[in-house]
Amino acid sequence: MEWIALSGIGLAAGVLAGLLGIGGGLVIVPAMTALLVAGGAPVDVAVPTAVATALASMLMTSAASARAHARRGNVDWSVVFRLGSAVAIGAAFGGFLASVLPGVMLARIFAVLAGVIGLRMLLGASARIRPVTPHPRGWWLAGPLIGMLSALIGIGGGSFNVPYLTFNGYATLRAVGIAAACGWPIALGGSLVLLGAGPSETALPGTVGFWYLPGVVLIGLGGIIGAPLGTRLAHRLGSARLARVFGVFLLLVALRMAIQSG
Repeated sequence: MEWIALSGIGLAAGVLAGLLGIGGGLVIVPAMTALLVAGGAPVDVAVPTAVATALASMLMTSAASARAHARRGNVDWSVVFRLGSAVAIGAAFGGFLASVLPGVMLARIFAVLAGVIGLRMLLGASARIRPVTPHPRGWWLAGPLIGMLSALIGIGGGSFNVPYLTFNGYATLRAVGIAAACGWPIALGGSLVLLGAGPSETALPGTVGFWYLPGVVLIGLGGIIGAPLGTRLAHRLGSARLARVFGVFLLLVALRMAIQSG
C-alpha cells in the first residue's frame, strides 16, 4: 500500500508540475510527511526526509517535464544555463538549511510559503508580462534566492521562477518551460547536500542520508509519467480555474502543516 501511495503521489505531482508550472514538492512534501509520521517517524526527521525525497525524485520528474517543454519549443537553453547555475548555488544552501533547522520550524516555513503561493493562485493573480525585451535581468541575485527558498521546502522553483521570468518579458509558456528546466539544478544542488547530511542514530529504514529511497524511485517514476501528461493538458486546457482549485488545496495543506508542527 505504501508503494502504491508513493507512486500516486509522484503521478499527481508530475501532472500538476507540467500543467501549472509549480513545484511537485508542494504535493510531495506534505503527503510524504503525513505518510512518514503515520508510520511512527518523529516530525523532526519526517519533514527533512520528505523535502530531500521530493528534491531527489525531481531529478527525474523535472528532466521529464523539461524534455516535454523543449519538444514544444518552450525552453530557452541560454537562459537555463545562466539562471540554472545561480539557482543551483542557492539550492545547495537551502538544502543545508533544511538539514539543520528543526523539523517543526521547517514545517512552519513550508506552511507559510505554501499559503502565500496558494493564496496567489486562489485570487487568480497571473504573472504580469512586462513589455520589455526578454532577458533574465538580475539573475545573479534572483537565482540564488529562488534556489534557496525552493530547496528549503522541496519544490522545483516554478512558483518563483515563472513570475520572475514573465516580469522580465518572457511569455507565460516560455517562462514555464524555462522554469521546468531550472528545476533540475535546484533538485541537484539541494538533494546532494541532503544526501550527505542525514541523521545516523535516528535514520529511518530505507534512507540514505535524508533520501527515502523507495520514495525517490516510485515518486520519480510516477512523476515521469505524469509530467508529460500535464504539459499536454497545459496546451489544451485553460488552467486558470484549476489553478484556483489548487490554491484552495494549498491553503488547506498549509493549515495542516501548521497544525502538525504545532
